[in-house]
Amino acid sequence: MSFQRLEVQSFGGPDVIQWVQDETLPEPGAGEVRIRVEASSLVFTDMLIRRNLYPVLKLTLPLTLGYDFVGRIDRIGAGVTRWRVGDRVADLIQLGGNATHLVRPAASLVAVPQGLEATQVEPLILSYMTAYQALFREGGAKAGDAVLICGASGAVGLAALDLCRAFGVRAVGVASAKREQAVTRMGAAFVAYDQIGSSLRLDRWSRELGGFAVVLDAARGEALSSLMARLAPAGRLVVAGFTAALRAGQGAGKWRGLMAKLGLGFDFVRIKSMSSMPFLSQRVVFYDVSGQRAEHPAHFQDDLTMLLSLLEAGRIAPHVQRVFGLDEAVEAHRLIETGQVEGRIVLDLTRPAAHHPERRRRPGVPEHAALETQAAG
Repeated sequence: MSFQRLEVQSFGGPDVIQWVQDETLPEPGAGEVRIRVEASSLVFTDMLIRRNLYPVLKLTLPLTLGYDFVGRIDRIGAGVTRWRVGDRVADLIQLGGNATHLVRPAASLVAVPQGLEATQVEPLILSYMTAYQALFREGGAKAGDAVLICGASGAVGLAALDLCRAFGVRAVGVASAKREQAVTRMGAAFVAYDQIGSSLRLDRWSRELGGFAVVLDAARGEALSSLMARLAPAGRLVVAGFTAALRAGQGAGKWRGLMAKLGLGFDFVRIKSMSSMPFLSQRVVFYDVSGQRAEHPAHFQDDLTMLLSLLEAGRIAPHVQRVFGLDEAVEAHRLIETGQVEGRIVLDLTRPAAHHPERRRRPGVPEHAALETQAAG
């Protein structure tokens, strides 16, 4: 059995992704387990990492992509008593999930029911976690509230609409006109941001509903002042994504692309600053899933366990547009970059490949040493 992964040795477009393998599997140390990965992330955040644009993570090369994973434990390290070989587990890790095998601290893992489909579980770890914590932990949404979801057809947006439906929250979703069906089939009202009069329609919804209890901005395509004006008196704006600014720079030439990236950085810093000001912190929140995980690890465990129970009960149903194998990763990342993904796409690490990856090792480094260094990262 070989150890295969998606590796980035230089930052850039989809073509920098390399599918590589080593013959030696990583081994767990004390307090660790090895997992045979079943499914992992293919999300906009992975694209930001590949381009070195992710604002909350300092990156060094080479790196293996993959913000999360679900899989089965296949080896136990010394001192681990909670887990057994064959147990299914999941975790949010930021890097390294796009690999057939992982070594992780046993204490960080969340149990996954045996009967669930891995490609349905995987969207819960990042996309649904972001949507749930942004809406309910940060935003304080409750049954009967009205919420506005900007970027409603993306990974976090559709997850948010699915959760609103499950918890009895009334939702209005904003997306492009071609995504109307994706939003309305989740039971939400729809506003197309790329049609004339969209702002007036949002204003009308806000007036009729007495303002939104929560505005979840998963795109950053509209002015903060406009979004805040649509809040209810005690409402909260939760910012959880910056896709619009980056989309504006895609394929637009070097200068416009640079300006889009600078705009992203400015927007990020501004929102972080606003969310820390005493007189604004109750109105504007910047949500970072990894930061929340580090600050409140028990919340992550509890919330993912709850999301898994909702999936098991059939109360939520992640919208997975397509499942890819390791040998299709470049195609998957091209779809992400060109905005052709509705909801989620997922990497299946158990799918047989059509061809074999290139074996690689770092120059001048024995293969087992290179592997141990990569696995540790």
